[in-house]
Amino acid sequence: MSHDVIQRAATHDLIEVSSVCPDITIELRYMTAKNVAYTKVYPKDMPCLLYRSTMGKLQRAQAIFKESGYRLKIFDAWRPAEVQRTLFDHGSYTNMFTDPSIMWSKHCSGVAVDVTLINKQGREVKMPSPFDDGGSRAAAIYMGDDPEVRQNLLLLQSVMTQCGFNILDIEWWHFGDADFEDAPPPPIVYASELGIILPIVKKKAL
Repeated sequence: MSHDVIQRAATHDLIEVSSVCPDITIELRYMTAKNVAYTKVYPKDMPCLLYRSTMGKLQRAQAIFKESGYRLKIFDAWRPAEVQRTLFDHGSYTNMFTDPSIMWSKHCSGVAVDVTLINKQGREVKMPSPFDDGGSRAAAIYMGDDPEVRQNLLLLQSVMTQCGFNILDIEWWHFGDADFEDAPPPPIVYASELGIILPIVKKKAL
């Protein structure tokens, strides 16, 4: 990731997560082919960025989790507007991706983050479903009977909400900055504005 990209991001009040909180684990899943488009939609040097005030909330959450022996792991943070179009085109059937022609995802403004918890051994804790599972198991209200999953999810949700995030009903991993629940989010940011070159993804056939 070039210094120029970080400088351009700063003009949009987007800051690099690792520069503020280096002990947060980052695994941007859209840098891999394990997603609804079945191909990489982020470049290999994709920065993990969040809106400045949102990053402050996440930093507080990380500090609280560490007191309990856990750390945060990020699956997605700021999402280029171009990628939102791609994910909706390929994954609208999951109901997880907002139609850009109607409303932009708050990821595109850097005020939403997809996370889970990892333990002291660096392993993800048990959660209701894998990330980006578009089924009923992904719901924020756990309906299963595994007490470990229930406890892990409750810990994640309680700390994140305490630190100023809202829960998304259909995705247990998604947390939006509560400051923008009823207020307009910051403007969306395109990868092209930051000088980020995205992989070419073929449009899904109708």
